[in-house]
Amino acid sequence: MSKSTFKVDTRLAYLLSENYRSPEKALKELVDNAWDAEALRVSITLPEPMSGDAIIVEDDGAGMTLNELQNEYLNVARNRRQRSGDFTPNLRRKVKGRKGIGKFSGLMFAASMTLETRARGTQSTFCLDRDLLESSEGLPEMPLEIVNSDVSPDVHGTRINLAELNQSQKFPNENKLKQVLIADYGREEGFEIVINGKPLGVDDLQGEYKEESIQLSSGEAKLRSTVSDQKRKLRKPGITVRIDGKVVGDPSFFGLDKDDDIPRKLLDKCYGEIEITGCSDDVTADWGAIIEGSKTEQDLISSIQPVLREQLKSVYGQEMHLAQARLRKRAKDRISRLPENRRAFADEAIKKILDRFYQEPEDKLEPVVNVLLNAIELNDYRVVLEHINDAKRSEVSRFSEALEEFGIIELAMVAEQARSRLRFLDYLEGMCGRKETLEVHVHKAIEKNLWIFGAEYSLFSSNETLRRQVEVYLNSKYVGDREDKRPDLFLTENINGERLLIEFKRPNHSLRFKDYQQATAYRNDFHQNGIDKQINVILIGGKLGNDLSIQERREPNVKIMAFADLISSARRQCQWLLEAK
Repeated sequence: MSKSTFKVDTRLAYLLSENYRSPEKALKELVDNAWDAEALRVSITLPEPMSGDAIIVEDDGAGMTLNELQNEYLNVARNRRQRSGDFTPNLRRKVKGRKGIGKFSGLMFAASMTLETRARGTQSTFCLDRDLLESSEGLPEMPLEIVNSDVSPDVHGTRINLAELNQSQKFPNENKLKQVLIADYGREEGFEIVINGKPLGVDDLQGEYKEESIQLSSGEAKLRSTVSDQKRKLRKPGITVRIDGKVVGDPSFFGLDKDDDIPRKLLDKCYGEIEITGCSDDVTADWGAIIEGSKTEQDLISSIQPVLREQLKSVYGQEMHLAQARLRKRAKDRISRLPENRRAFADEAIKKILDRFYQEPEDKLEPVVNVLLNAIELNDYRVVLEHINDAKRSEVSRFSEALEEFGIIELAMVAEQARSRLRFLDYLEGMCGRKETLEVHVHKAIEKNLWIFGAEYSLFSSNETLRRQVEVYLNSKYVGDREDKRPDLFLTENINGERLLIEFKRPNHSLRFKDYQQATAYRNDFHQNGIDKQINVILIGGKLGNDLSIQERREPNVKIMAFADLISSARRQCQWLLEAK
């Protein structure tokens, strides 16, 4: 028997560098490495295209010793998280690097990469050259000379020099690079990115930028804001308040998010910050928010709202107005034929649809508007109830016939609803059969369709007051490492005062006992917080694992379901309604 080993061709470095869709994404990988190295500042120098100068990425992070360079950095595809965890050791940053291949990203557009890293009094330098790669049989056999020297123990960080840029490749665009970086790092405190000598800021976001002084009761403040005109989603949109250089709470829209005139999707295009001197007395003790109702809060609301409104109108006003005007005009005649008491409702409902889906194409919006108007126009209940009202003073036989009409309409509506629900179940079954379907997808599909679990569950309703109470509780309990481990859906209450907690898993996930424990732990959390009424639990996912087959191990009022069984049961109920009709 002969023994053989894998050989890794040097071409692998190029193949890995081709993972990036753009040179800007490739450069971002190097910034991610600086973030993981706990750098406070990273500087990127982009030369003029065709100049022959190098791209330089330099950070003041921890750097690497010779030992770390050899055993970690040069270890291709090494998973740092498995060895060091999900967070950096000192600043507790969430680690960005996942695959251990970002080191090759610069080779997407450079023939030579020189890395110079300094840590704990030593400096190590090596060069990765395209000609050297091509002349070697494989990466393990490629000679790599690392030059070491002594430096001051106070000096640390890494400098990457990308030279001999490939002129046939697309050159990194400074503006596009800024959009990529601001989306991920625009709100990160203690991490400054400098591109060609200028720190990355609000004014670098592509869109309409505005900077102006605002007069507050306590003095003058400076507002800098941009309304993005890009499709790229912003990280933490809104306006950040900075008082005496310190950030207060999360970004805010200062009441515009409660205004029906402005769609939420539009507000998510707003990005900026306001710098205030003083006013610290109007900040909560933990600096988590400005005190509600304080003079500072009132001043900010009255001052910032008009500025953001004007910017939104300037960037998106015409687009929104034209789309709404065309559809409103086509719906106007139909609305005018409705009973007077329904016209305002129809008009408001259409407005909400247009605001919510303002970015959708007009040919997708129009059918939604038509369905809404059809539902308002074809209200058979209204006609029948008017007939009953007219007949109630007549002889009993005519009155009973009128009441019978209501039952006939009721049966017809039940049949139509059953047919519609069967179509819904077909769509849901198709979605559950797709491998890419996640918990969030089935959560969204089922949240407003609780009838699928059975008639008794359709009686659960959402109580806004309790929802806010629970949200406050969850935000205090599920933070830090547990932030993404909160329950999926918590509803209240049915006719018996019971609560309902639903935990969704992927349709292709086999449910295990630990999933059951997770769902019941959520219920215990709520009970410990003072919610003493019964909480029913539903755990739903793919097929049931063997360790869930033992009924004796389960707590009361817990249902465990597979999507296939759930859909089959709901389908049988709908079919029975149609057959019995």
